[in-house]
Amino acid sequence: MEILDDQTDEASLVQLAADAVGLLASGNFDALANRFGYALAYGRERSAAICEDLGTYLEQLGCNNLVSVHDLPDASVKYFEPNDAGLLAVVDCLVPTDNNCKVLVSLVVTSRGADKHLTLEGFAAA
Repeated sequence: MEILDDQTDEASLVQLAADAVGLLASGNFDALANRFGYALAYGRERSAAICEDLGTYLEQLGCNNLVSVHDLPDASVKYFEPNDAGLLAVVDCLVPTDNNCKVLVSLVVTSRGADKHLTLEGFAAA
């Protein structure tokens, strides 16, 4: 999703990540894919790729679902040093599962010229 310069501060990025996590936890993969994209789709249809990849990590953790988070997620924002790759920041969120484990959900902020985008990067078992 395209974001504005004033949305690259930590509070704004955590709020946007909370929106993404909310869509993910509710199983609204189409809306998540349409709004945030998915960096690791690798030619697959984005919402199906999100569902498949998340399912892989949930299976590894021995759980069935993410737990809906009503508050802001347990999130951290890390900013990159200026670089030629256009990487500006990464937002990592720990999202609880139905068996008290957590899934790491990462979103990345990239910039190309004046354009900035926040994209769902991927998942990991935390």
